Formats: sequence, C-alpha cells, structure tokens
Amino acid sequence: MKKSLLLLVFVCLANLLFSFSVYAQTPQPTGNTTYYYCIGDSASPLTAGGTNLLWYTTATAGPAGSATAPTPSTSAAGTTTYYVTQTVGGIESTPRRAITVNVNKQFQLFCDDTTENSVSFDFANVGQSRFDLSYTVDGLGPFISSQTAPTSFTVSGLLPGQTVVLTVTAVNAPACVANRTLSATCITDCSSFVNSNFTPIGPICAGNQSPTLPATSLEGYPGIWSPSLIDNTITRNYIFTPTNKCVRPYTMTIAVNPASPGFSDFSICSGNSVPTLDPTSPTGVTGFWSPATIDNMNSDSYTFTPDPGQCTAPQTINVKVIPSDRLTDFNWEVTTAFAENQKITVSAVALGGDYLYKLDDGPFQSSPVFEYVASGTHSITVTDQAGCSMPITKNDILVINYPKFFTPNNDGFNDYWNVTELSFQSSAYIRIFDRYGKFLKQISPNGDGWNGTYNGYFLPADDYWFVVHYIENETVKEFKSHFALKR
Repeated sequence: MKKSLLLLVFVCLANLLFSFSVYAQTPQPTGNTTYYYCIGDSASPLTAGGTNLLWYTTATAGPAGSATAPTPSTSAAGTTTYYVTQTVGGIESTPRRAITVNVNKQFQLFCDDTTENSVSFDFANVGQSRFDLSYTVDGLGPFISSQTAPTSFTVSGLLPGQTVVLTVTAVNAPACVANRTLSATCITDCSSFVNSNFTPIGPICAGNQSPTLPATSLEGYPGIWSPSLIDNTITRNYIFTPTNKCVRPYTMTIAVNPASPGFSDFSICSGNSVPTLDPTSPTGVTGFWSPATIDNMNSDSYTFTPDPGQCTAPQTINVKVIPSDRLTDFNWEVTTAFAENQKITVSAVALGGDYLYKLDDGPFQSSPVFEYVASGTHSITVTDQAGCSMPITKNDILVINYPKFFTPNNDGFNDYWNVTELSFQSSAYIRIFDRYGKFLKQISPNGDGWNGTYNGYFLPADDYWFVVHYIENETVKEFKSHFALKR
C-alpha cells in the first residue's frame, strides 16, 4: 500500500515538472532583425534585447554559441544571417532569432504580375523609409505616388494591352542606394485584339504643305507612324503602330497628285502615221487635248487641259514635223597620204537636219570627223537622227599610209613590206635604202613587196628608209620616211 502511494506521488510530481517546463518556455531576444550597410562602412557589433545572449552562425545545431556579439564584415556585397538566443532560468530560447545583414544590397525593380486590367511591380526594401513613385500609362502622365517602405506597387483600372512604366526612387536609404532611381515596364494582358481606325487623308497636291498625321486613332489609341511625316512628293503608305499591343496596326495610303502632267515635246516625220495624244499623262493626270489630232505635215502646238479636281495646270507641248527623205547623199574628204593624223571628214547632202556618222562597224557619233584612221579601205554610214531618211553607206574610202614595221620570219604574218594602198596606181614605185643611204631594192605597190634581203642575204634588224613616188589629186608626189625590220 505504501509503495503504491509513493508511486502515485512520483507520477504527480513528474507531471507537475513537465507542465512547468512547457509553460515556462524562454522567449526570443528582441531588437532589429535587418541591418543595412554600404561596402566599406564602419560596422558595430550586433545588438539584441535579452539576457545571457548567445550568438550562432546556423539556425540549428552547429558550433556552440558565443557570448560575444559578432561584428559584420562590410568588405564585399552580400547578405549574411546571424542567430541569437537568450537564456532565462537555465532555459535557452528556441528557435534562434535570425538577424540579416545586407551589405550594398541596392533595391531591384521588376514587373511581377499582369492581368487585363492591372499590373504589379515588386522591389526590395533596403532600409529606406520612403519610396517616391511615378508612372505613365501609354505615355500619358506621369502620375505621382509616395509610399513608406513598400515592397510592391499595383496600378489598376487599365485597359488590355496598355503599357505602364514605373519609376521608383529610394529615399532616406543607406548612402550607397539613397536617391537611386530604377524604371520597369509592364504591359497588361490581351484577351482579344481590336482595330484602330482613322479618318482618311485625301489626296494632296505635290509641293503643297503636308497635313499632320494624328497622334491617336479615332478610338483614342496612341501610337507611332512610320514614316512619321507625310512626303508631299510621292504617293506612299504610312503605317500606324499602336502603343497598346492589343490594337492592330493601321495602314493609310496618302495620294500625292502631281504638279505637272509631265508631257514632253517630240518630233515626227512628215507624211508618216501620227501617234495618238494620250488622255492620261505620264504622271497619271487625266484630261483632254486641243487640237485633238496631230497634223503630220506641219509643226504645231497642242494643249492638254486636266480634268477638274486635279492639282495640275494645263500644259502645252510642241510637235515638230521633220521633212522625210531629206538626206540624199554625202561626200567625204581624206587627209593627204601618209599624214601623221589621217582624218576622214564627212559632209551630208541634205535639206537641214541632224545626222549621225559611223566608220566601218564602229559606233555612231555626232561628229562628222574621224581621226587617226588606219590605212586601208573603209566604209562610212550616215543616218538621220530623227529617222526620217534612209541611212546611206559608202565603201572603198581609201586612207593611204605605210606600215611602220614588218617581221620577215616566214610565219605568214608581216613577212613583206609594201604600201599596198597604192596598188591601184600602176605608175607608182618605191625605192628602199639602208640607214647609210645605200640603195637596196625597188618595188611596186601592186607586187609582193620587200622581204628584207639584199642579193639573197638576210639583212639585220634595223631602220630602213624609203621613197615612194605616186599621184595624188592628179599631181605627181614623192614621200620619204622610214620603217623597222624586226627579227
């Protein structure tokens, strides 16, 4: 009986001690839980309110606590967490109280959440007592707000696709982040897309002052035009890109009516079929002509009158009627034989007009003079620039000159020297000498020529002289010069 009573007393005491330990749990220390420093700041030991404080570097377990409060390092940016407890009546508080030390932790601003009607921004509080806020909506604003140590900001009452730009300045923060300003952009969500519309801009006259493109659509959507200014010289498209991403772009075509019909004077050949005067000008202007039909026998003026409602004034053009078949012949003159610059001068036999001239298969030129023409027989063609006369071509136009060298090596090229352009003169002859005046050979222009030998022996490469006797303009002439023998 006594043992049972003692056991009962023991159980009651144990329950009493357990109940006392539960209700007598030691509270955590008090004080700041966050500290802010800039890199290089002078730091003080951490503080906390309580008795028998113990400082730790981990939340649980780990090294034994220290009664000496740690002094944070500010040599590098970062975040360090320390832990502290107090002990009362032999019982240590639990869990350990966390104290966070931020070194140079500048606040960050970013878009956090968007709906069709609102946007939310988040930013980290780094110890400042106030944020100065301003924001714009689709470029309108700014709208101003100021809040005490917030961590987020929401703009409501928006339309789908609107853009909000938030600018935040940290005030009364640590020196390294004080007055630091950040901006972030949020765009509300789109549930559907809508059209933007504008009142069309009618045609404008080239060179007139251009109208201004509207900054907003008829629905009130702002945006940007590309190009931003109307070009008053050409018809083109202008694209409006709304700031609101839920609004479709809009393309406007602005016509520019020309200041002139753009017709030009022209010529026709007499008696030929006449072109029709076009009622639509090269620049797109419509109208009518007076007279309405071209006279193909007489030069005249014709006036184009634009239809009403266009920017252009009437224009008068001149149509020149050129006589047909006025080129009947042409003559030519060649400089004297053996001239250093052999020229052929052509003169058209015609009743006025402008003509083009061609030597052999070369290009046509406006000048009737051909210079430095090679020796030999040539052809000349004369044509009317207006095309009102048939071209005339003449062959067998002779230019007389002599070869400057020859190569008597029996290869079939330049093996003989002669003035073959005189072959039509049976009385012409040529005498050849060496540089010392020794007579070597007499040849005829209508023969093979000289092969570079003397009495059957090959003569060396050198300069050799010649005298040619010929008739020009019914006058007996003599010409002297030299040529090269090359081996």
